[in-house]
Amino acid sequence: MEKTYAILTDSTSDLSPELRARFGIDDYFRGVISTPESEEIIAELDERDDAYFDDFYRKLKANPKGYKTAALGGETVKERMKAWLDKGLDLLVITVSGSMSAVYKVIVEAAREVLPDYPGRKVLVLDSRRYSLGVGTLAVRAAEHREEGLSIDENFALLEKERNCLHQMGPIDDLYYVASKGRISNAKAFFGTIFGIKPMGDFSPEGMVQPLGKVSGIEKSYKVIVEYMKKTIKHPEKQVVFISQTLRRKEAEKAAELIRREIKPREVIVANIYPNTGINCGPGLFAAFYYGTEITDLSYEKGVFDNIVKNIL
Repeated sequence: MEKTYAILTDSTSDLSPELRARFGIDDYFRGVISTPESEEIIAELDERDDAYFDDFYRKLKANPKGYKTAALGGETVKERMKAWLDKGLDLLVITVSGSMSAVYKVIVEAAREVLPDYPGRKVLVLDSRRYSLGVGTLAVRAAEHREEGLSIDENFALLEKERNCLHQMGPIDDLYYVASKGRISNAKAFFGTIFGIKPMGDFSPEGMVQPLGKVSGIEKSYKVIVEYMKKTIKHPEKQVVFISQTLRRKEAEKAAELIRREIKPREVIVANIYPNTGINCGPGLFAAFYYGTEITDLSYEKGVFDNIVKNIL
């Protein structure tokens, strides 16, 4: 079937060249990284080995205030948009949560300014209300829908519903990074200040990271991930579960193996978090992203978590 629209995401999606090629993601909008040396680097999702990511997160851990991120300027976004529109394709764009970043607003404004030059064309921009491979998972789902023959409008409408069913679950060493970047309220950061205590959370309906509670140590977190997924996942056999990680590759692989054995999804893929996302979530995390029950005001999810901690751990 001939493609009538392209699927784009942004550099927070953490989709490597291999994953983009495999799942049919056409392109992505780049962000900007500022380094401790006051350099500005375009945030490319290029081919990198594991050593590159590990080295970066060690540097970030040593200097957490030295790195910053920003969205690309509107003119650069418009040029990339025009390049695809000039090919005769409409655009379906999936961005990082608008509650976490200005990327969504920048792309929406760029589309508003570009479209008058392309009468009858469409640029549909979806706020994923997610980050990292939560964004990537939605982009992959968009590509699957396109392959199934959905129009751009049908695809967008379905993704609006599906994003509310996209969960994350996993531990993080320290909430300083997400708290300092405004991804959660600072009041929640105390969860990550005690050695050995691992905060674990899901997404809020507004697209923020919301800790549901904490466990003592990595070993217990594996059990929480699996049990939480059992209570909240739907149709695992039909979906790819992504696990993203920063300096927790071994732990992510162990979680992946447990999920394969006990949840039995179609596939589990462990992937590195690129610096553009990692600066805002820090080293020492791994989290599974998957589709399941529609996310509530988190009262149901908090109850599930608390029950696991109380009755299973």
